[in-house]
Amino acid sequence: MTNLFEIFVRYGEIGLKSPPVRRLMEKQLANNIRINFDKIGLTDFKIKINRSWGRLIVYTSPEAIENNPSIIKKAIFILTKYVFGITSVSPVIRTSSDLEDIKQISKDLVNANIKNNTSFVVRARRTGNHEYSSLELERLIGEEIYETYAKEKNLRVNLRNPDYTLNIEVRDEFAFIFDEKYDGFGGLPQGTQGNIASILRGSMEDAIAGFLLCKRGATILPIIFRKQIDQFVSNEKALSEQTRIIDCFQPMKKRFYYEVDFDQILNEIGYKKLNCSICDKICIGITERIVANKLKLGITLGNHPKAILSRNPEKNFGEKFIPIYYPLIALNSKEINHPFDIIPKKQFCLAECPGYKNQKKKRVKPTTQEEINDIVANAKFEFRIRN
Repeated sequence: MTNLFEIFVRYGEIGLKSPPVRRLMEKQLANNIRINFDKIGLTDFKIKINRSWGRLIVYTSPEAIENNPSIIKKAIFILTKYVFGITSVSPVIRTSSDLEDIKQISKDLVNANIKNNTSFVVRARRTGNHEYSSLELERLIGEEIYETYAKEKNLRVNLRNPDYTLNIEVRDEFAFIFDEKYDGFGGLPQGTQGNIASILRGSMEDAIAGFLLCKRGATILPIIFRKQIDQFVSNEKALSEQTRIIDCFQPMKKRFYYEVDFDQILNEIGYKKLNCSICDKICIGITERIVANKLKLGITLGNHPKAILSRNPEKNFGEKFIPIYYPLIALNSKEINHPFDIIPKKQFCLAECPGYKNQKKKRVKPTTQEEINDIVANAKFEFRIRN
C-alpha cells in the first residue's frame, strides 16, 4: 500500500471529561487547529477525530508534502506553539499492519534518523487481530534493525534508557510508525471557557497572565495601554512582540484589540502620585468600561511579587461584577513554559516605570477614589482590527 504521512495530536485534560463535554472540546480543538492553519496558509490539511485512540489525526496528501517538504514542520510548530489543549504531537508514517511492511518502514526510518554509536529500543502497542503480539512485534522489529545496522552504525540495545526509541502502533489493518515526539502547552482548547479581557502594559507578567488564561480555555481580548515615558523608555517594543504572539495563538479569523492612550492618563495623575496599585485600579476601571454589556467573564493582569500585596483593587467600577484574575499570584513567571521568551528585559510597567519606583518607596500620597473615577470616565481608547 502507499505509505501516508500523518500527525498524531494527543490531548490530556479533554480525555477526562464526560462524553458530551469531551465531544464538544474535541470539535473545538479541531476547529482551532483549522483556524490557525488557515492563518498561515496551511489549507491542505484535514483533521480526523478518533475518540477510541484519544487523539486527533492531522493529515494531508503525499502531493502536498512533495510540493512543500517543510509543510510537516510548519504544522508541528503551529500545533505545539499556538494551539492550546495539545499535550504532544508526533509525525507518523501510516502503512499496513503486514509484518513485512512494518519491517521495511521501520528500517528506513531508523536509517534516516538514528545516529552512529547509539542505543535503541522498539516500543509497540497493538489492538485488533494479528499474527503477532505487541511483545513479539517489538522483538521481531528490534532483531531486524539490529541485524541490519548493528555493524554499520555500531548500534546496541538498551531497554531501560535508550538514546533512540522507535514507536509502532498497530490499529486493526494499519500500522503507525514514528520516532519523534514534540510537547505542546496542554490545557484546554480556547473557546471552551468563555472570554477574558487581558490587560497589556508591556510587562512580562501581564503577557504571561493572559497566556495562562488562554491555556485554561479562555479566548482573550487584548486591552493595550501604550506609553512613551521619554525618548528612551517606552513599552512599544514589548507590546508589539506580545501582541504579535497573542495574534498567533488566538483562534479567530479576524483579530482585534483596544488601544488606550496611557500618556494622557499618566500625565493627568502625575508621576509623583503614581504607584502600581493606582495603575491597576485605573487599568481595570478602563477595561470594565470597554467590556461593559459584553459577554466577558473576567479580566486578567499580571503581578510583581514586590507589589502584589497593595495592588488588588477594592471594588469594580462597572455596574455588573466582573471577576479579576491574577494567575501569577502564587507562581514564578520565570519557571513557566511560555512563548514570550524573546521580549526585551527592560520593560515599561516594572523597573523602568516611575510608578514602580514609587511603589517600592511606599511614600506616595494615594490618589482618591473620586480622582480615579474621573480619570476612568474620561479615558480615551480606540477599537482596532489587526491586519
